[in-house]
Amino acid sequence: MQRNRKAEVMATAISVNINMPRRDMAFVRQLGKRMGWTVSEVMPSDALFDPESKSYLNEETMQAIRDVESGNVKKCKSLDEILATL
Repeated sequence: MQRNRKAEVMATAISVNINMPRRDMAFVRQLGKRMGWTVSEVMPSDALFDPESKSYLNEETMQAIRDVESGNVKKCKSLDEILATL
């Protein structure tokens, strides 16, 4: 009986994409587990994977990489010059 119910639920299941802060993912995973949902994380296609931390780079880091690639950076000659721009 339980098997038929699960097949029925999966036949009517939908996929939902939610953009949210990474810090909320643990809560969503816990909620999904309690509700019997399948929860997975999908990163933007341009996000790079960091094998050391075993996670994708966050949006701020990806933006910094895009800035460097596009030349949108300021070159400083000393630490004092860098600190003055902050």
